Amino acid sequence: MAIDILSDRTMRTMPETGANRLTGAERARTAAAGKAAQTGDSTEVEFTAQAQTLSRAAQKAAASDGMDHAKIEALRQSLADGTYSVNYESVANKIIDAEDELSSIF
Repeated sequence: MAIDILSDRTMRTMPETGANRLTGAERARTAAAGKAAQTGDSTEVEFTAQAQTLSRAAQKAAASDGMDHAKIEALRQSLADGTYSVNYESVANKIIDAEDELSSIF
């Protein structure tokens, strides 16, 4: 059995970065494995260390809901007991940064 990592939905939806970019040799090996699977010539699958790391990261990301529940609970508690304080300078800087980023786009 061969698995073509290039046809994996996770790989297609991710932008190409150093973490998921295949080298020419890896791309050739992946293509050869896909052809072997179509013809039934091979039952061996070999993933590079990069592909294994990316697979584990994708599985962990898919299992996560993307929220830091401990931080959320701490914020709720500080709001409830009146100890939450707003860092107005930080908020203002983030608004300015967002405006700068938007103005560079448009």
